[in-house]
Amino acid sequence: MNLTAWRYYAGTYRGYRAALTGAVLGACGQSLLVLPLVLIVRRIFDSYIPAGQFRLLALSAAAMFLLNLANGGLSLWVRSVSLRVTKLVIRQIRNDLVDRLYAFPRSYYDQCDRGILHATIVQDTERVDIMSNALVAMALPSALASLALCAVLLRLNPLLFAAMAGVAPLLFAADRWLRRKVKIRVKAFRTSFDAFSKGILHILETMDLARIQTAEPFESARQKSRIEELRVTSGSMAWLETAYGLTQSSIAAIGIMLILVLGGWAVGRKSMSVGDLLAFYVTVSLLAGYVRNILTAVPQIVMGSESLATLYGLIASRHLPAHSGTRPATGSGSVVFEAVHFAYSEKPVLAGLDLEIEPGSTVAVIGPNGSGKSTIAYLIAGLYRPQRGRILFDGIPYDELDLRSLRSAMGFVMQDPILFSGTILENIAYGQPDAAIERVVEAARLATADEFIRSLPDGYQTRTGDNGVLLSGGQRQRIAIARALLRQPRLLILDEPTNHLDVQSVHDFLRNLAAMPHRPSTLIISHDREVVRHCDRIYALEGGRTASRVAAHAHNL
Repeated sequence: MNLTAWRYYAGTYRGYRAALTGAVLGACGQSLLVLPLVLIVRRIFDSYIPAGQFRLLALSAAAMFLLNLANGGLSLWVRSVSLRVTKLVIRQIRNDLVDRLYAFPRSYYDQCDRGILHATIVQDTERVDIMSNALVAMALPSALASLALCAVLLRLNPLLFAAMAGVAPLLFAADRWLRRKVKIRVKAFRTSFDAFSKGILHILETMDLARIQTAEPFESARQKSRIEELRVTSGSMAWLETAYGLTQSSIAAIGIMLILVLGGWAVGRKSMSVGDLLAFYVTVSLLAGYVRNILTAVPQIVMGSESLATLYGLIASRHLPAHSGTRPATGSGSVVFEAVHFAYSEKPVLAGLDLEIEPGSTVAVIGPNGSGKSTIAYLIAGLYRPQRGRILFDGIPYDELDLRSLRSAMGFVMQDPILFSGTILENIAYGQPDAAIERVVEAARLATADEFIRSLPDGYQTRTGDNGVLLSGGQRQRIAIARALLRQPRLLILDEPTNHLDVQSVHDFLRNLAAMPHRPSTLIISHDREVVRHCDRIYALEGGRTASRVAAHAHNL
């Protein structure tokens, strides 16, 4: 058991102690209701039936019915409170995970398996939710009720209670042995389930690739093998959970048989009345129900404990953001690289790079594929940090800047624009859902997107499809540029704009940009020398360094 993870889990209940205390008191109240029930049973068989007092018998039966109603109502209230608290706790854990995902640096996602990460967060939080329900709504109230019932049994007949307690060591030994087995099966099930979840996500993400490469048989066979593994591990785990419950029930049955044998012997010797025996038996039956609740919860708690440890590993991860300053990014959008070195793992990309983007200027970085052009954009956006050298935004080192403030001053259009399933309007206004429609239209006009959007049957309400599949590459690129411009950035980054736009379209957009009253600084990253001929300054990269820095309209480009 990961004690640190459990301390974190216990801490999530800190704000709900009053509600939990009420649930605990309610569970204790359920136990107290058992005592008058037991006394009524004893009185019925020892007094009312032998004396033929059937009116009192009927009144006693009515009282038992009312006590059961009260017990049921109290049980529903305890469960309602417990469920409300556990759902709030799971919400907090999921919120913590979402915050952590946004706090991870880009380097973390470069190395992690996103399919497994997705399955871990979605499935493991659900398992912790089930565990929380089993622990707080079932095991804890049942444990408290069981203690109270044991006290009643001890008071009714110490000898029978001692005989029943003699079975407890056997029960606990079986529980410990089977719990270890369940834990092993749970780990195997989690691994195969995560692989299955990842596989289905892979199918959905690479459907076109599989068809184009005629890899459907290969992929189908691979996923079916994972499904078969999941069948085996889930079936094995389910069987062991059943065996666990049956074993514990069988051991509990031994205790009940002992009670009947010893109790019957005591009744025969006149050292115990029939009413006492029945009262003891009724109490044991109630206790057995609570014990069954606890035993049913154990496999769920074991599974949830494994998931909790995994989730806490994510929440407590030491992966830090690229920069963690606090100063707001102010100024006019200038950027300076000073002898910047950067490498992905052991592969050097930039080696002592110097670069400057002046306020309001349009700067281009050109070079062959793999020369580090896109890396420059990621460094400017604060997604990575250089291993050596430094970067400044408006004269302030990145290590002093607040990343959210820095990025809010930028507009970044990636090589492959990301669109989500929604309308064109929603995609342009992403991050600024309250933006006025007039601002959205103006941003689209500057991005040369307004004309094609208005030509669509639903205009700005046109659905884009998942990742913009219903639009062309050029249309997606224009929408992404409009989204960046809606932020009114002080610095605009265009990474390989000619991937989806022709050179003339880029030049048309740059002319619109130059006519803006508050023209942002602009960085264009491209391998196409033709697209950058209207830039104020052009940097050519070779070997991770600036090979040349030339003025615009240079005839050798």
